[in-house]
Order: sequence, then structure tokens, then C-alpha cells
Amino acid sequence: MQLKTFKIWLKVTWVSGFCKNMSFEVEARSFGEAFKEAENMLPKNKVEKVKHLQADIIGYIYDPSVRGVEKFGQSKIR
Repeated sequence: MQLKTFKIWLKVTWVSGFCKNMSFEVEARSFGEAFKEAENMLPKNKVEKVKHLQADIIGYIYDPSVRGVEKFGQSKIR
């Protein structure tokens, strides 16, 4: 399964009562995993509540371990 780059928006309510919308760029395999990674970037002792607002896929990260990928299309050029 390939990794994707997600742009995650969270609504964070701090212990002090201050509320702020924050965005993160995270590399993950699924939306759920991306939201968990973004939540782990926040300090646990200062956050009261986190609400998931939105997530967009920005890009894909291809796994180069597949054999022959680097030579794809080269034979037609020569």
C-alpha cells in the first residue's frame, strides 16, 4: 500500500479555553492514520479536546522497491 501526503485541519480546544484551528501535513496510508498522526503532534497535557475538521490528499508517495520501476518507459526513448 502506498503512502499519501495529507493536509489535515483540526479544531483544538486548549486547557486554558482558547480554541484554534490548526493544519498539519502528514504522511500516512489512510485518513484515520493521518488524523492520529496529526493528533500525536499536539502536546497531550495542554489539549482538552480535538475535533477533526477536514483532510485532503495533496500527493502520493510511490514505493520504489518494485522491481523495474526506474526503467519504465526507457526502452521507447532509445
